[in-house]
Amino acid sequence: MKNLPIPSDEVSLQQFRALAAIAQTGSFTLAADALGLTQPAVSHLVKRMELEVGQPLVVRGRRIRLTDAGQLMADTAQRALRMIDETVRSCRSQAQLKEGRVMVAVGHLTAGALLPALLARFSATYPQLVATAHDSSAAQMVSMVLSREVDLALGSDIGNMHSDLATERLFTERMALFMRQDHALAGRPSVQGRDLDGLPMVHVNPEAVVWRAISRELSAVANVYPQVVQHVAMLSTAFGMIQAGMGLALLPRYVARLMPPDLRAVPIVRPVLEFPVVAIRLAKQPLSPAAMAFLAMARKHLRPSG
Repeated sequence: MKNLPIPSDEVSLQQFRALAAIAQTGSFTLAADALGLTQPAVSHLVKRMELEVGQPLVVRGRRIRLTDAGQLMADTAQRALRMIDETVRSCRSQAQLKEGRVMVAVGHLTAGALLPALLARFSATYPQLVATAHDSSAAQMVSMVLSREVDLALGSDIGNMHSDLATERLFTERMALFMRQDHALAGRPSVQGRDLDGLPMVHVNPEAVVWRAISRELSAVANVYPQVVQHVAMLSTAFGMIQAGMGLALLPRYVARLMPPDLRAVPIVRPVLEFPVVAIRLAKQPLSPAAMAFLAMARKHLRPSG
């Protein structure tokens, strides 16, 4: 007795396409034309499919029709193929930046001063893409990237505290001392680190790693340890406290564009204090095409000069 081929228990996508085409056209020949195949190739695909499912799917004769099992398979194939084709189309469209979405967590200081211009440029360049920003603290930025709530984050340097994250420095801004215009230091062209000794300071986003480096620099060069009287998360709160005479604040100079007109930002020298702004992403997770486009634009255009 001749041994029959052992079914592979796997029905291929091409077999599904052949059966769906026969159901739509009612002909092996027309199905072959629609698929760009020969009629014998389509016939072979269907025969192999019948072998694998263990029963006839097509009644062959002068008029082609599907069996009940064949119709069930064809209906399922048509629904599945629509979903598959739409998914492939969407992936290709995303790769060509014709559609897509990018979610970005942005540190409070960068969000207010630099992000609006970047978002406007991105939307004008890629009107078909959607970019959504989340104003965040340093800790929230890290958490949202790790949990994949966002594609990437832009903000102050986080150091090497997370091996799952990769950081890329975008630029470095110098720090300034923000104060009321009637403060004794407001008329100076610059202030030195030693001038901070004993001054009441308003600390913005204190958990950010960058402040540790700044504190170490002040203590090493000027032997000054900032006297922090208030810890706040939002820049607007810090400005309000400075206006009320509650203290001064060390901030990157680019936030000066947001300060009220009755405040003054004076550069700090000896030491020069720096505020690095970085892009943060998962180290082993590739970015989507939309996120890659956003990061490329941030590399080029996210600058203190706007």
